[in-house]
Parts: sequence; C-alpha cells; structure tokens
Amino acid sequence: MKLRIFLIFSFLTFFCVLYNINVNGHEYYTVKYQENMERIVYGASATRGRILDRNGKVLVDNAGVLNIIYHKPVSITINEELDIARKLVTYVTEVSLTETNLKNYYLATHNNGHDLITEEEWELWEERKLDNDDIKALKWDRITPEMITYQEEEQKLIYLFTLMNDGYAYQDKTLLKDVTDEVVAEITSMAIPSISTSVTSERVYPYGETLSSIFGTIGSIPKEEKEKYLNDGYALNDIVGTSGLEEQYEELLKGEKAKYVINSDNTLTLLEEEQPGEDIILNIDIDLQLELERVLKEEMTLASKKTSTKYFHDSYAMIGDPKTGGILALAGIRRLDNGEFSDITITAFTSSFAMGSVVKGASNTVGYKTGAITIGKKIKDSCVKLYSQPSKCSYKSLGYVDDITALKTSSNYFQFITAIQSTGQKYKYNMTFNVTEENFKTYRDIFASYGLGTKTGIDYPNEQTGMKGTKVAGDLLLNFAIGQYDTYTPISLLQYINTIANYGNRYALRFKKEDYNSFMGQVDLESTYFDRITTGLYQVFHGGTASSYINKNLNAVGKTGTSETFYDSDQDGVVDTEVINSTLVFYYPKEDPTYSMAIVAPYLTNSTTYTYPFTKNVSKKITTYLSS
Repeated sequence: MKLRIFLIFSFLTFFCVLYNINVNGHEYYTVKYQENMERIVYGASATRGRILDRNGKVLVDNAGVLNIIYHKPVSITINEELDIARKLVTYVTEVSLTETNLKNYYLATHNNGHDLITEEEWELWEERKLDNDDIKALKWDRITPEMITYQEEEQKLIYLFTLMNDGYAYQDKTLLKDVTDEVVAEITSMAIPSISTSVTSERVYPYGETLSSIFGTIGSIPKEEKEKYLNDGYALNDIVGTSGLEEQYEELLKGEKAKYVINSDNTLTLLEEEQPGEDIILNIDIDLQLELERVLKEEMTLASKKTSTKYFHDSYAMIGDPKTGGILALAGIRRLDNGEFSDITITAFTSSFAMGSVVKGASNTVGYKTGAITIGKKIKDSCVKLYSQPSKCSYKSLGYVDDITALKTSSNYFQFITAIQSTGQKYKYNMTFNVTEENFKTYRDIFASYGLGTKTGIDYPNEQTGMKGTKVAGDLLLNFAIGQYDTYTPISLLQYINTIANYGNRYALRFKKEDYNSFMGQVDLESTYFDRITTGLYQVFHGGTASSYINKNLNAVGKTGTSETFYDSDQDGVVDTEVINSTLVFYYPKEDPTYSMAIVAPYLTNSTTYTYPFTKNVSKKITTYLSS
C-alpha cells in the first residue's frame, strides 16, 4: 500500500513538473534553448533619441554617416584579406597603429613567425619543455624595430588589415568612416567580396556651441564604469552618454539594439529590429537662451572697456519658471583676452562664490525663527563694533529700518544685530561676541531649506554645493548673515528665489519638461512672515536698491547683492587683490510668479568708487525681451 502511494505521488510530481515545463515555462525554456543552441548577437548602438526645446525645436539631432563595412567570411585566407585591403588603401586618410598592431601584421605575413624559433626550441616544444605561450613570447621578443618599419602605403594596408581582424569574427568591422557618396559609389562599383555600406548616426547641434556643455557628450564606455554597464546589459563597444544630459537620460535616449542570430557561415539573420531612443523635451526656450547669451556677451564687452573691470572675465545668468522649477535659459560666458567668448555654463553647477546681500531673505527667516526679529520694530541703522575687530556698517547710513525696510535698503546693520540676537546675546559696543558651531548650523539649516549650500535636485550629474567656512568666530557669523562667508553656486540662487516665490515650497530644478513638480521640502515659516519678506523684496524694486533695474509695472520681487572678496591677480595660487562680486535675484509678477532670474558677476570690479551696472543692464534687457 505504501509503495503504491509513493508511486502515485512520484507520478503526480513528475506530471506537475512536466506540465510546468511544457505549459507555464514553455516560453522561458524556449528562449533559454535558443540562447544555448543559437549564437545571438546584437547590432551597433541604436539611433539615440533627440533633444528638443519646450517649443519642439531640435537642439540635438542625429545625422546619417556613411561607412564602409567588412564582414569576415568563413575560411577566408590572410592573402585574400590583404587583397581586399589593397583595393581600399587609397581611401585611407589617417592611420593609427600601435607596436602590437605592427607585430601582429608581421607574424600574419611571415608564416606566423615560424623562422623566429630555432630548431632546438621547436624540439623542446615537441618535448613539451616549452609551451605555446613560451613560443609566442620568444617570437614577440625577436621582432625588431627594423622588421616592423613600413612605408606609408603599407601602413595604410596594415591599418585596414588590423581593423578587419579586430573583435569577433561575426562582427561587422568599420573600415572607413564618414565617407562621401562618391567614395561609396566607387567602392560599390568594384564589387569587392564582403564589403558593404552602412549608415550610422552622429550627434549634430543645430545651434552650435550653445548649451553644448549641458547637453554633454557621447562616447565609449568609460573604463572605470565598465562593470556597471556590463551588468546593465551593455556591450563594451556600445556608445553611451558620458556627461551632461546625455548621461543623465541615457536610459531614455539609448534605444534598443537590433538582435541577430549568427548563421553557420558567419552571416547574420535579423531577429528583432532596432528601436530608436526616445526624444526628450526640455524646459529650455532656445530663442530666450540665444538672447540671454547675446545680452551677456554684449554687456561683458561694454564692461571690459572700463578700467575698474580688469578681473571681470566670467558671468552667469539663468531664467526659470518658479512654479515648476523648470529652467528656461541658462548661460555661463567667459570673455577671453582676445575678445572672443567661450561657454562655461557647466560651471554654474560647480563653481561657487560669496553672493552678498541677495541671501537676506533667508537671513530674515533666521531672525523670525529665533525671535531675533520683531515684526515692524524699527532700529537706527549704524555700525557694529566687536572687540578687536574693525567696525562693520551698511554701505551708507540708512536711518531707521525694520524687517521690511532693511530688505528694501539692504541694511547690513540690521542683519548684524539679528545675528547677534539669534545667539541669545544683546549687542554692546566693543563686546566680545562668542559663537558656537550650533549658531552657524542654525543659519546653514535655514539657508539650505531655501536651496543655498545644498543640492538643488537638478536633473544633471555632478552638481556641487559650494564651500562652507570652517572657522567659528563672531565676526564671521556676521559676515555669513550678509552673504560674505559661505559660498554658493549660481544655480542655487535660482532655486532660492523660486522658493521665496512659492512661499517656502522648494521644488527641484528641472531641465527635462515634466508634468509634475518635484517637491523637495518646505521652509518652516508662517505665511505672515513670508508676507513680510516678499513685501521687503518687492520694495527693493520700488524705491529700494533696484528701483531702476526693470520696468516697475512688472511688479518684481527680489534682491541685489554685492560681496567683497579676493582675486588671484597674477595666477600664482595666492589671492592678493580685493574685488567685488555683484549679484541679483528676482521673480515677477509678485502675485502670479511667471519668471525667475538669477545673475552672478564674479569679480566685477576692483574699485570702491565705480561699479559697472552689469546686473542692472542684463535684467533690464532680458525683461524687456520677455515683455515684447
């Protein structure tokens, strides 16, 4: 009875396994069988998706490139391959050969180097006292430089022969890249066996260098990332995004390669067609981008004519949609000594500067949160004198100020008193102002909630966060409060002003157009206080430090900034010249924010008596363009 039950149970188990293999697992096991029994290979990297601006204008495209391809037949001889190569030699314009290539060619054309081995050594090999690796090493060492010295024409032949034998036998080998229609016609007319034409694509940029550093590059898989790409199913000869948006959106842009089975004669049969990559649409408005670049170049040229702008070489400006975090335009421009310009836009994410008074909206937030600021309470603008430190003042005497007018007139004194009171101390003339790392942390945490000194969440690789000061001292906390201690990246200023426009809601900055906001957090501050901040920043453009910057009817909200810093004038690694950074952030209109903008002009002037109105002129010209 037990034996019968065991047999029945075994039969049922066998039946279930068989059913699972033949029915449930049929597709899986069929694929595994094909993979084991058939040699499956994939074609070259698929045509990458394009990159478009918000209005559908193509920013990065693909252009067809004609190539001459060789597919190695089964059992072809070296001499037959050399005959093919000789017919193509005249079309080779550039040659790149290594010593290894030259030695391999020598061996291939000299009976595999048989004569380089002595009879005694062959006897030792037959006696298995030398193995194949030993023989190969002896041959390699005995090929002298004189033996592999070839004339130019034969070097071209060697180059083609090397390409024909590179990689796997079943792979197509590109012998000539980017050839003309005429060359294709001439080679086709020769009817050379195993030679054909293929069309691949290369990236083209309709707007030249504009945003080229942001788009990034494509190329071979970086050596240090080989394992990652192999684990993701790439082949070592695949073309991938290696920087910028090409790298950021590799998964969307790359597409799917064609799939082939290798036949017994090394020919290929197509199994699956290539699937081109997806197009991606950016928030960028290319017309606005071009205008922004034009204005920056124009203003940098005008500024260069002033003696006070000796060290002003770089500028940054960016325009955003404050409601979404979308980047509409972004430019970093360097003016060279010869008057030409180069694109440094990528450094908007990596370079950082002391930004000055533009940060005072965040500084007021510290005052509100710590109780250091009482709404509407007026104090007389003056100077702060700490023990063993020189007096620190506003740029001029501003009379009585409160939390709103202190922003309007950019009172440093107001921020100094706020910083002192944020630590629980009261200001006294010549006082010893002791601070802790925690006092700095209070400021840094609130600044970070606005996007200053932290990553913005932008969809772009390798963003930096600026530099944090390492020293803890009372006078440095005062400097921090007016934007003259820690440094911030230009791109972070855009998120900062966006966060103010959104009453404390911080959204990630975005190049790629999405149908959602990427929420990153919220400034912990009641709307009553945001009303005070935005009112003060509104007054900056209406009777304050930026009254003449843009048309008042735009109802802009923002802040000007200047920061004293130092510049390495002789490029010896030591900062030795006092200069001033000039900055500006704003959004408009106040009630329904549509545009936001940040402008940074590092080292704009080395003069305390005259500053070229760079940020003013740029903001006026761009807002006029946007209003037209």
